[in-house]
Amino acid sequence: MTSVGTLPKIDIDEADILVLSRGLEKTSKLTYDINKSLSQIVQTSDQSTRLFVPILSRNNELTILQKNIESTLNSVASVKDLATEASKYEILLTKGIKEIGIKNYTQLIHRLDDMAESININNKQNAEFNGILIRLTEVIKDSEANLRMYFVAILNTIKPFDPQINMNKKIPFPYYEDQQLSELSSILDYFYNNSDIDSIQESLINERSQTILKSMAFLEPFAKRITTSKNAPYEKGSSGMNPYTEAILGFIANEKSLIDDICSQYMTFKEPTLDAILKRLLKTYSKLINYNLESIKGNLDNTGIFSFELVESVQNVRRSLRFSQNLQNLDSLVQCSKKIDQVTQSLFKDTIQRIGEKVNRLSSLPTDNGVTESTVDTMSRLRKLGEFQSGCITAISSMERNNWLVTSFSPKDSTFDDKFLKNCSEKEVSVRLLSCFFSDCIDTLCLFLEKRAEKILGNNMSSEISSPALTHTSSKDGFSSPKHKQRIGYFILMNISLVEQIVEKSSLSSILGQEGNVRIKKLHKRYVDYMVADWKDLTAILMDAVFIDSAGKKSKDKEQIKEKFKRFNDGFEALESKTKQYRLTDPALKKRLKSEIVSLIIPMYERFYGRYKDSFKNPRKHIKYTPTELTSAIDQVTR
Repeated sequence: MTSVGTLPKIDIDEADILVLSRGLEKTSKLTYDINKSLSQIVQTSDQSTRLFVPILSRNNELTILQKNIESTLNSVASVKDLATEASKYEILLTKGIKEIGIKNYTQLIHRLDDMAESININNKQNAEFNGILIRLTEVIKDSEANLRMYFVAILNTIKPFDPQINMNKKIPFPYYEDQQLSELSSILDYFYNNSDIDSIQESLINERSQTILKSMAFLEPFAKRITTSKNAPYEKGSSGMNPYTEAILGFIANEKSLIDDICSQYMTFKEPTLDAILKRLLKTYSKLINYNLESIKGNLDNTGIFSFELVESVQNVRRSLRFSQNLQNLDSLVQCSKKIDQVTQSLFKDTIQRIGEKVNRLSSLPTDNGVTESTVDTMSRLRKLGEFQSGCITAISSMERNNWLVTSFSPKDSTFDDKFLKNCSEKEVSVRLLSCFFSDCIDTLCLFLEKRAEKILGNNMSSEISSPALTHTSSKDGFSSPKHKQRIGYFILMNISLVEQIVEKSSLSSILGQEGNVRIKKLHKRYVDYMVADWKDLTAILMDAVFIDSAGKKSKDKEQIKEKFKRFNDGFEALESKTKQYRLTDPALKKRLKSEIVSLIIPMYERFYGRYKDSFKNPRKHIKYTPTELTSAIDQVTR
């Protein structure tokens, strides 16, 4: 046991451990106290959070509600502004197009349209704008309907009318005023730029085509009548199809101008619109052409010639449609052209055939060797055809010469020169073909008359002229038997004389042209040669006769010379008597005949007379005529 005052001895390391242990105990106690406080704080915090969450949530709701109220107030203000502006535009629109003008009217619609588009883009989900959007759409729709009605109203300011009245008075067809054209153009511009062109295009097509068709209806009854009666021959220009065609040409020009004036800048709209308007007109026209063609086919003799007016009419219509290949080559028009070509081309061939048929009915030659009914008929028909020169040229342009020939001419028979059709420009071909056709008709007439005369006069060398395969067999001296040559020459020259007179006094002269008139002269010369053939034979008597005597000397036998003068005198008197039987009424033909006989006989006779007039002691016993006396005698023959 130690005493109180004495401290036990402690190791330093143990003392440090002891101090450290006591410190750790205090720290642990403090940490415990802190954790306990923190737990209390957490509990308090959780309680506070549970109390503040509903408050904050409500506060957020109040904030959102406040924003919604503010937005709603703004929307109401915007709707009010839009409604006010829209109402102002609507009030202006209700005043009508005439009061505010077409440009202002379309501008107001554009503004309403812009407002509706803005609502669709920016406020599509806002119910506040739904009502005003519906109203804007209705106003725009009604305003566009008013535009279409106004458009139609302008178109209808031109009412259906009788084109014949305008054509008779030579005044233009009704057309729109400049102001109306401007308004029509503005309306089209509005719908075109709003991609709503179909409805206005349909209105334009319907209104214009109906106006035209109703106007053309005034002319239609007359266009279906060709002649006043079935047996009446057609007179040039008398058909109602001619003014009908003239009216169509006027409407085509009018419609093209209208479409150019109101929508020239819209090519994709312009062409189909014009085509649609005119197609309805052209289809009606084609039906009338076909109706007339059927009437022509049923009465070709009297109305066939009218087809040459039809071919020209259709050609003129198609030519006026050059601005549109679709219209120019419209199937109904193309088919009409083909059908007319068939009729007109058959008429060319029928004309040639008719010549043969008419000539073949000739049972005897006229007692005066004059003009036959077949010649009168042929020239009458050719003169009629000549009145339709333009139509004939159009019709013949697609033909060839062998399309109308019904007989096979030998080169000697025909006066045709194939160089005439070969050596010319393309533009000249149709004109030359027509000249060739008329000349071929005259050639055919003369050849058939000659062949028929041969048969009538007892020459059986030829076949019937009605044979389609007719070919002409020529003798060494010419076309006809020498026995009848002079009479046939007189006969045909008398007919050629009428041909020449009709040609000179009608349009046939210009149609035949230089070549055609040359061909007639060839015919004239051919048959003059026929007429003077016997006179030509007479001149052979006047050829010198040279003989060789027993001594080998050349001499002229006076007895032979006497015989020649006698034969000449007898032959001349026989021809004189024969020639006087032919009563020539054409002064030009008489003059030509005298000239030909004189040119054949007198030079030969003067030569023969000059050589042998002094061969006889009593010349007048053997020589009946001096050259002067012979000339006078020939003059009496041809008086």
